[in-house]
This record gives sequence, structure tokens and C-alpha cells, in this order.
Amino acid sequence: QEEEPDPSDLSVDQDFFQEQVWPRLARRVPAFESLRLRSAWAGYYDHNTFDRNGVLGQHPKLDNLFLVAGFSGHGLQHAPAAGRALAELVLHGRYESLDLQRLGWQRLEEGKQLDEGGV
Repeated sequence: QEEEPDPSDLSVDQDFFQEQVWPRLARRVPAFESLRLRSAWAGYYDHNTFDRNGVLGQHPKLDNLFLVAGFSGHGLQHAPAAGRALAELVLHGRYESLDLQRLGWQRLEEGKQLDEGGV
């Protein structure tokens, strides 16, 4: 971590990527070795500061507001399941395929963080 670029500096450090990140990617996924970086950007993304997990479900005070947010960089990975779960909640009033109540607003109101070691 000491070698990682300063997060307050949003310029892209090409050398850090080529010397530190790229070799690790290529070791983990050999197919990456034949790919080359063409462009890059650096920026911030929004996330849930309470417990760094997504918030999914009906708003506790606004009956017609449903939300799927706060997944930060994991949003793309979780989008299919979160979208399906929200569709079930809106259409059927409950989760059917996956019970995602743990991601609901209640934990925020109660101040109970959802511990996730992989985030």
C-alpha cells in the first residue's frame, strides 16, 4: 500500500500500472498478457459510507421510491441480481429469487452495519 499512488491526485500514473498492476494481472489471468492498455482515467465514485455495501429496496418514508445504490465499484457485478431482486420487489411486493432484505434501509435506520470482509 505504501507504493500506491496518492488517492487525492487524480492524474493517471502509467508507470505504477505497468510496473505494479500489469504483472499481477498477467500472472493471475494469462490471457491478459496479450492485451495492452490503450487509455486510462482516474476518478472518484460514489459509495455508501455507512458500511460500504449497497442499499436496495423501498424507501421507508416514500412508498413510491425504490432504490438500488451505493454499490460503488461492485455495481457492475451486482447489477443483474440487484435488478432482478428490485423487479420482484416492485412487481410482487417481496423478493422471490434472492432474499436481499439484509441490504434494505432498516440497517441504516437501526445503525447496524452489514459486515462484509470482501469490500
